[in-house]
Amino acid sequence: MTYYNQYEEMEFGQFLHQGNLMDVAWERSALKHIAAAHTPTLIIHGENDNDVPIAEAEQLFVALKDVGTEVVFLRYPREGHGLSETKHFIDATDRSIAWYEKHFPKPGSEGITNVQP
Repeated sequence: MTYYNQYEEMEFGQFLHQGNLMDVAWERSALKHIAAAHTPTLIIHGENDNDVPIAEAEQLFVALKDVGTEVVFLRYPREGHGLSETKHFIDATDRSIAWYEKHFPKPGSEGITNVQP
């Protein structure tokens, strides 16, 4: 009898633990290359996201903070993969606009958006 865990996911036609797929996944992982990340980052995530577990966003947030990259983590309760509550959508939109205005200069003005340490 073969048992398959309903929570295991296949990537590239096999499970992550089969063959060298774990090595391939680590090579492509943002966490492996986080020391080179210097771009200010805004993370928006729903706590009930079934497509991307919030733990992955939390790991990215902590890793970016650890290497000194400016990062803001917006975390919305009851939301999944995308925002559906009006107040959350408005809040995320307002914060996104403020983020872009802070990090991207208006046409004709000068500014640096990616300062490397």
